[in-house]
Amino acid sequence: FFCQCRQSRAVLEVSEAVLAIQLGCRESDFRFFAGMVRANGGAPPSVWPSLRQRTAALLRDIYAELITEGAARALSRLPPPASEAVGDAAGCRDEAGESPVLPEMGAASSAALWTLSVLVAGVGSMESRLSSDSLPCRTVREATPLELRANAGTLGRDYLPSAYDPWLGPRSAGVIRLRYGFDARRLSQRPGAGACEYTPVGLDGQTEAWVRGCLAKPAAASRLAVWRALKRRLYHYDAGVLAFHAFPRNYLLSPAHWEELLAGRPNGGLAAALDVGAGDGSLCSPYARLFGSVTVTELTSPLVWRLKATPTQGASLQAVATAELTPRALGREQFDVAFCLNVLDRCKDPVRMVEQLHALLPPGGWLVVAVVLPWLQSP
Repeated sequence: FFCQCRQSRAVLEVSEAVLAIQLGCRESDFRFFAGMVRANGGAPPSVWPSLRQRTAALLRDIYAELITEGAARALSRLPPPASEAVGDAAGCRDEAGESPVLPEMGAASSAALWTLSVLVAGVGSMESRLSSDSLPCRTVREATPLELRANAGTLGRDYLPSAYDPWLGPRSAGVIRLRYGFDARRLSQRPGAGACEYTPVGLDGQTEAWVRGCLAKPAAASRLAVWRALKRRLYHYDAGVLAFHAFPRNYLLSPAHWEELLAGRPNGGLAAALDVGAGDGSLCSPYARLFGSVTVTELTSPLVWRLKATPTQGASLQAVATAELTPRALGREQFDVAFCLNVLDRCKDPVRMVEQLHALLPPGGWLVVAVVLPWLQSP
């Protein structure tokens, strides 16, 4: 049949239904093949581009599975996440009724974790240098009040009400639109909001530089493959520790915004801060320099290991693996400022967490909360 197509275009004039029956294939399959032959001037298309893509994808998957296997073996003897190991079950509390702090990661596991993280980072960096996968970014701007009222960029019912597409028009246009606005009037009318003050912040140069940097050097395909493979076998956030070492993923406020927000904090530059669920440290790093000491908590030993290695321009991070916000677990009776950034919307008992944080604050202490506000986008 291939020879007939190359020798004579007349074969394509034959009834497609009859020819499909003679070839033993569906009529739709033949129509697809006939169109490809016509598009290529009577010659079948080359399979090499597709083969190269599939081979590259296969090699990435093999590489990701090898990394995952090494990580699973290195972390197999570690304690479970604090959310599972710390609780009210029998054997999970000491004689004083306090929850125990999880043991730290051993030297062998730390070395293995560091080696795998550096390997993934090195391969990803090399891939990024050799490829040209950067996304165009010509303009970064705030959404206008009219666009906010119109819910411009909303993704639909399958996503959270606060989720939106930051790209304005096709990505090739390179226009990024960020939502910085909120409905202060509606927020102030909510129960218990009478004493709150709502001060909007705007897009500043540091934030724009971060956005442009992420688009200029997006995550390499090898990093994403490792991350997907790790998530199938490890705790979700531990997967990010390995896959995104030395790669900034999260951003909340610029250092300048933090300095403005935290002006007038108790004890000033000597204040003691607590950050609950600090993740990879990317959210607390910009404000750490404003405090005398910063204690951060997470649920697993790999996350705590990552936090201890997080570079800051000020106070070092004192990382603790615990799910209980008690003085014994944290090693301190009180904190001047407590941070709960992007945690309340994904913890099992947010009310209890706020109560525990309140107990750790002295009179006049500050609680800084970051949480998605969907009220502008939904009833």
